[in-house]
Amino acid sequence: MKCVGPALTIRSVPGREDLTPIAYAPETAFPGHPDDAIDAIQPGDVVVLDGRGVTDEGLFGDLLTLRMKTQGAAGSVSDMGVRDSSRILKTGLPTFSRGPCSPGGSVYNVDFNVPIGCAGVLVCPGDVISADDDGTIVIPAAMTPPIAEQVMEHEDREDFIRIQLGQGAPLQGLYPMGEEWEARFRAWRLQELGR
Repeated sequence: MKCVGPALTIRSVPGREDLTPIAYAPETAFPGHPDDAIDAIQPGDVVVLDGRGVTDEGLFGDLLTLRMKTQGAAGSVSDMGVRDSSRILKTGLPTFSRGPCSPGGSVYNVDFNVPIGCAGVLVCPGDVISADDDGTIVIPAAMTPPIAEQVMEHEDREDFIRIQLGQGAPLQGLYPMGEEWEARFRAWRLQELGR
């Protein structure tokens, strides 16, 4: 699974026992349910939840994930656990978290599309998120164009190498790429991908 897109952030705060009865009630000062944030998703957004690093409970389950998908989200990233992990997989929405867990109540969502911390990293609304099974990176919005070109070239290069290896090419000179293979890669990239 993989997702890339601009961040829609959700900020959370620690829960408190006296607020639990109202935390999930509509129109309270501590709306624990991320309804407004999920309804604000634009096609291609990656939802990034500041889960405060809590790993023994989850705020997102299959129902919220399904709603994110129908809103057009490209994926979700959280530094806490998720509920209903087998059903989340069935939605097809790329979801990256600290792992499966049970429902909780010690973290409340309080705001969205504001700067947050997720797994110790600052994420601002609109930053580009790229997540796959190997990890998640945050690209500040202002740095996106030059980094995007470098990432595309890297991905294209690896695709070219995979094709060549699949056709029986030896590693030597191909990986890492020497001058001869570099010239072949550049020609292939222009002809096949138009870049």
